[in-house]
Amino acid sequence: MGERTGLAVVAALMLGCTVFGPFPHPVPLLFVIAAAGAVNAAFPLMRTFGSALLGGVAVAGVGLAAVPFVTCSTERFTEVFTCTGDAPTWHLTGAVLVSALAGAGLVLARVLGTAGLERRLAAIERAVTGRPAE
Repeated sequence: MGERTGLAVVAALMLGCTVFGPFPHPVPLLFVIAAAGAVNAAFPLMRTFGSALLGGVAVAGVGLAAVPFVTCSTERFTEVFTCTGDAPTWHLTGAVLVSALAGAGLVLARVLGTAGLERRLAAIERAVTGRPAE
């Protein structure tokens, strides 16, 4: 049950970053998508979909991390990302943070899937042999 609690904590952290974080767009959207993936990964039926969302957000976060520094260095692309003040720095911070939290969610989903499989195999062994599994 600890892995599900961990996924809930990761999802809560992601939603907290969305609501209270000073991150420019599209970083809050990545946090919301990753939180939905973490919630989905807590349930066996949706674990594959949740893990796919988490993996996609992790890759997108890494891919988008440095983009504002490139686009804000020219006058031509200033409408793509917010280029005022510390926005590129907050964008980089948010993208790295969402990637890290999505990675943590992926690890927890994998551990949860393995633990569930081990519990099912132990139950099958008990049913077949009639004695407790070691």
